[in-house]
Amino acid sequence: MNTLIAKKAAIYAFILGAILALVGIIGFLIGLVAFALGLLCAPAIIFFMKAKNEIGFLENQQGAALGAMVGFCSTVAYFAIFTPLVLIIHAFIPSYYSYGIPYIVNFDTFWLFLVIVVTIGILVALTNATTGMGAIFLLSQFEKKPDDIEEIDIHIE
Repeated sequence: MNTLIAKKAAIYAFILGAILALVGIIGFLIGLVAFALGLLCAPAIIFFMKAKNEIGFLENQQGAALGAMVGFCSTVAYFAIFTPLVLIIHAFIPSYYSYGIPYIVNFDTFWLFLVIVVTIGILVALTNATTGMGAIFLLSQFEKKPDDIEEIDIHIE
């Protein structure tokens, strides 16, 4: 997997994380958003990139690496958008759900918030690595690797 694919996947992951953060503001959809963030980000981006013909044939290990990167990037983008939105809404509507975000994002415990975000990002990266590998496995069942080419190595300079 070259760096161009990784950069495009990271950009798509940041966009998907921002979209999930905007949807997550709606109170009753937070469970669905957490499920999508935890398991469905990598397959969605892999299938999207495959539909746009931005990726070719990938191995399972490359799918796992791509899924882990997508999972972590989408989680960071999710928290970067979701947290300020919740703080703004909580300032105007104190009874709106906050999940303790206004209390943890102060000067004394901001490091704890960063540790929580990184920990959740690592967990989401692990689950998305598995689902990304599964998505690549499903794609490989429908698309066969060329017999005459053993290794395709592209270097863009």
